[in-house]
Amino acid sequence: MKERTITALFVGAFSLLSTLSALAAVPEFGTVIEGQSVPGVALGDTREQVEAAYGEPTRCQSGQNPGDASSCTWILEDYIGQGGQVQSQVNAGYRGPDGGSANNRPNDVVARISWFGNDGWFTTTGVNALFAVNNQDAVTELYPDAIIFRQSLFDTHMTAYEDGFSVSWHTEYLNGSTSVRMSIFEPRDPPPPREPSVNVSEINMDLYKRQVLGEVRVLNDLNWRVRGAEVFATWTLPDGSTRSVEGTTDSFGLVVFVVNKARKGTYTLTIDDVVVEDHPFDTENSVLSASIFKKR
Repeated sequence: MKERTITALFVGAFSLLSTLSALAAVPEFGTVIEGQSVPGVALGDTREQVEAAYGEPTRCQSGQNPGDASSCTWILEDYIGQGGQVQSQVNAGYRGPDGGSANNRPNDVVARISWFGNDGWFTTTGVNALFAVNNQDAVTELYPDAIIFRQSLFDTHMTAYEDGFSVSWHTEYLNGSTSVRMSIFEPRDPPPPREPSVNVSEINMDLYKRQVLGEVRVLNDLNWRVRGAEVFATWTLPDGSTRSVEGTTDSFGLVVFVVNKARKGTYTLTIDDVVVEDHPFDTENSVLSASIFKKR
């Protein structure tokens, strides 16, 4: 009788654990509190607490160290969202309990949570994924202190640093469909305002038959290639004479200056100015001259 009772208790406990494990899942509906929590999980929760709430993640990725599982994703299959059939997902970014890198340990803590396609998650301002897809301007108006960054015609990012909330919109080039990813993080002060500028990142000198070539690359303060920059430069020839040249960069941010019928000696190309509207020339962070020696 005693053996049967113990066996029954063991089976009951195992069944309870299995039931609890099955119940752990990402909630379909709930409120997102910017800079604090999403349904079921809060910033600062441990990895152990997150997996107790959401279950085991679908996959984890390493960050600074192999195997650190600094980013874990829960994928919700066959879920209707953002106006159609999508693969909804939630991602948790971890750090160590001391603020350092994650170590794939139960006491790693959540520093960031992002989600995609979860139409049942609403922020305190009433924004969900479906609303954000169709009302980009309305979303940005709800976060007046947010910084808007338009990376290209197809990608826009809104970050409300002091609220601990961000939204990213991506539009597919081929079909025009738009997807949205939202995130919460620990609120912080916004970065200093951007100061647009351009710089010369490199000058590549080369020789071809009786030509000396100087290839100049122009980037902006975001390290993007700058098209249409007017570059003014000066050649210094072997006899000490100088020759002013100018040109406009192509879509790769490049312009090439050429000396024809070049003779033996040292050729130096010096950048005098780079002109782009509303982008001052950053001489301190530029390569301003380069030389090459022609043997014959």
